[in-house]
Amino acid sequence: MSFRLQIYAFAAAVTGLAILVAWAGFSAWQELQVLRRNFNMVQTSSFHVAEHIEATLSELNELVLRFESRRAPEVRAAFEKEGQELRNWVEEQKTLVTTSREADLLQEIHRACQGYLEATRGLFHPREDFGAETAGKPLVETLADLSRPVLDLCAELRAAERLALNQFVSQSHQSVATLQGMLGLSVVLVVVLGITATRLIYQAKIAPLRAQVMESRALLERQEKLASLGTLAAGVAHEVRNPLTAINVRVHGLKKALAPGSSEHEDVTVIDEEIRRLDRIVRDFLDFARPSEPRFVTLAIPSLFERVRNLLAPQWTKAGIEFTVEPAPLAWIRADPQQMEQVLINLVQNAADSIEHRGTITLRARLQAARVLGRGFPAVILQVADTGRGIPPEIQKRIFDPFFTTREGGTGLGLAIAAGIVQKHGGVLQFQSQVGRGTTFSLILPRVEENQHESAA
Repeated sequence: MSFRLQIYAFAAAVTGLAILVAWAGFSAWQELQVLRRNFNMVQTSSFHVAEHIEATLSELNELVLRFESRRAPEVRAAFEKEGQELRNWVEEQKTLVTTSREADLLQEIHRACQGYLEATRGLFHPREDFGAETAGKPLVETLADLSRPVLDLCAELRAAERLALNQFVSQSHQSVATLQGMLGLSVVLVVVLGITATRLIYQAKIAPLRAQVMESRALLERQEKLASLGTLAAGVAHEVRNPLTAINVRVHGLKKALAPGSSEHEDVTVIDEEIRRLDRIVRDFLDFARPSEPRFVTLAIPSLFERVRNLLAPQWTKAGIEFTVEPAPLAWIRADPQQMEQVLINLVQNAADSIEHRGTITLRARLQAARVLGRGFPAVILQVADTGRGIPPEIQKRIFDPFFTTREGGTGLGLAIAAGIVQKHGGVLQFQSQVGRGTTFSLILPRVEENQHESAA
């Protein structure tokens, strides 16, 4: 998945998590409102209706007893007032209770209170106006008999209130548990959202900077190593080249003096070949130690590929290696043609060495945006791919090190020189390899826009 798609995926994930957090917060707020409403109901008299009715009924009975002893008109007026308030209060409580059972009981209590008040009003008249049974009873017993229907209903109402209170407590516990779950979910979602946002920021900002720092550090270490080794190689090459030239002259003269086919002539021929090999190594040392500055021209990729194919295709065809050059896009780079040919020839030679019997070497180019050391630019990527044995992982870290080689008779400077040339052209040399499946080397070079190119070299 490309980085842009990862950004979109992370943005979608962050948006989804934000929606979940908002939903959890809204649900928690709703549960909190329900819980608050339930507690407000507890703070009211909704669970104390029976207690209030009983207390009021006791006060009404007390007023009747006081009237019996004093016969004061204001006591009777207070009884009428408080009785009317009781009826109104009971009527109001019908809309405040929490269960239908309480509402039904209040309806019955309202009727029973009405009956109590009507029957009790008669006690304000002389006792002889009542029947013998009522007149013969003490007033307290009479009031108790009249109050009993209301008190019995109040007992049932108290039981209904207790049941409603238990239900409220259970619902409150459930609401609290739900609220805790919502708050816990919100915390988890916020943590996940934070981690996701942190990861997104890391991948978008920190990871590229870290990779750039690591790449810059590796390049700096490689340059320091190359500089120190280059100084040493230059000194050694100069010291070796002078006596090697003298030996080569003497061997050349001696070879002319000996009869062809003699054992001495054969020995001198071997010495001459070895001197040539030493001279090639010295030249590689000097190229590595003091590489020549590139002579930049605007170079067309198809013409570069054509020259490389003409130089190498016949050689590798005879060796049983298929050398394929894919049609290159019409693009231009600013480069030294000889140095670019040198790099490609070196990479093709290494590819051929990695193919044990028969295989394929492919030279191709593609256009895309690239980033080198934190600098983005439109690039041409030249690739040399082979189907050889690949590079083992333990060797991959050292293939650009000077004087490191796995090839018998090699100097270990080819890739180091190639990497230096590509770097002087403002690019980078990279590779991908799988053991047993082959290797692909990529030259990433800045591309010259079509309206900026000059005549191709």
